[in-house]
Amino acid sequence: QIMVQGNSARRKELAAGRRQDRKDEIERKKSGAAMVTPAEARARLLDFGTKNSTKSSMIAWSVTPSSSEAPFWCAAYFRDGECPRGKRCKLSHQESIAHLACPLAAFAENLPALVRGQLEAVQAGGKLVYNSKLRTQRREKSSLYFVEYNNTLVFDAENPHCFEQWASGVATQKKLEEDEDNAADNATIGESGGGPDAGVHTGPAPLTKKERRKMKKESLKNKPP
Repeated sequence: QIMVQGNSARRKELAAGRRQDRKDEIERKKSGAAMVTPAEARARLLDFGTKNSTKSSMIAWSVTPSSSEAPFWCAAYFRDGECPRGKRCKLSHQESIAHLACPLAAFAENLPALVRGQLEAVQAGGKLVYNSKLRTQRREKSSLYFVEYNNTLVFDAENPHCFEQWASGVATQKKLEEDEDNAADNATIGESGGGPDAGVHTGPAPLTKKERRKMKKESLKNKPP
C-alpha cells in the first residue's frame, strides 16, 4: 500500500511538472525577441539575410566536436580584448570580438573553444528532447554562442537583450520604410487629382513599393564606403 501511494504521488508530481513546463514555454514565446532560443534567433537572422541578400555576412561563433577538446577561452579577453587577471589567467587569449559593437552583459568566467564560420552552415541545436526520467521535454544545450553582422554583435547566448536590440532596430527600420512608401503612394494619388480624367495616366507607371525598396537597397550597395 505504501509503494502504491508513493508511485501515485510521483505521477502527480511529474504531471504537475509537465504542466508547468508548458506554461513556461508559452510565457517564453510571449516574451518575443527577449527570450528567443539560439535556433529561433538563427532562423530569424537567416530570414532577414535572405530577404536583404546579406546572409553571407552573418558570422557565427559555435562549438564543434573538434573545438570541444581544446582549452577553455577567457571570456573577458574574448569580449573586451583585455583580461583583468593579466598573465595570471590560465585561460586561452587567442580570439576576441572586442572590435564589434556589443551591448554590455554579465557573463561567465570562461567559454568553450569556439569556431568562427558562416551562420548558414551552423546548426544551432537546442531542441526540446523527451527526458524519460522526468517524463517531460527538456531543451538540449545549443552549440551557437555568438553571431556577428555588419561589425555588430547581434546574438549573444549569455545576453538575451543583444538579439532583442537587433530585432527592435529591424522593426523600426521596417516601419520607417512602410511610412515612406505610404507617403509616396499618397503623393502619387494627390498628383493625379480627383477629376474625371484622374484614372488616365499618360506618363510612365509609378513604381510599386517593392520596386522602390529594391532601388533603395541597390543605391545603398553601390554607395562608396
